[in-house]
Formats: sequence, C-alpha cells, structure tokens
Amino acid sequence: MDEDGLRVDLLHQATAARAVIVAPAHQFPAGVVLAPARRAELANWAREVDGPVMEDDYDAEFRYDRHPVGALQGVAPDHVALLGSLSKTLSPAVRLGWIAAPER
Repeated sequence: MDEDGLRVDLLHQATAARAVIVAPAHQFPAGVVLAPARRAELANWAREVDGPVMEDDYDAEFRYDRHPVGALQGVAPDHVALLGSLSKTLSPAVRLGWIAAPER
C-alpha cells in the first residue's frame, strides 16, 4: 500500500492471488482512500484473473474530512462483492450485515 492505496501492480508481479479483500474507503492501517486509477486497475485485475474482490465497506459512511467515496462494487459488479454492516451506525448488538454479491 502507498498514498494511493492498494498496490495492484504487486498483485500482478509478486503473487498468484486470485482473490483480494479491500476497504477502499479507508484502507487499514494508513486510512488512505483507494485512488480512482487504482480502483480501475483493481477492477481490471479481477477481470483478468477472473477472481473475486471482497469490498469491506468499513466506516465508509463516516467521512468528515472529504466527500463520500463510491463503492468499488459499482465499477465491477460482476467481480466485486460489497460487504457491510450496521455495527458502527447503530450498534454491534444489532448483528446485522449484508453481502451484495455478483450473480455468479
């Protein structure tokens, strides 16, 4: 990871990975937002390897320092599963979460 978020080039070069988990709105531990160019690169990578991207929507709704960031799932709905919960919005006791998964 660098100042633009996940290093997608390293997925190509250094691994045989076919799946990845990301939090593009707030990548841990640095808290950076996945840059638009990296989002497109990650969507292309998922298509090339025909693999899934699990997008953790962790605290995406709590953006006070910049405009809200759109979900990566909207860029590549055929390869990205959006994961979310109400644990920070309401309470962890509600125990409500969701997955917006590709049809396949």
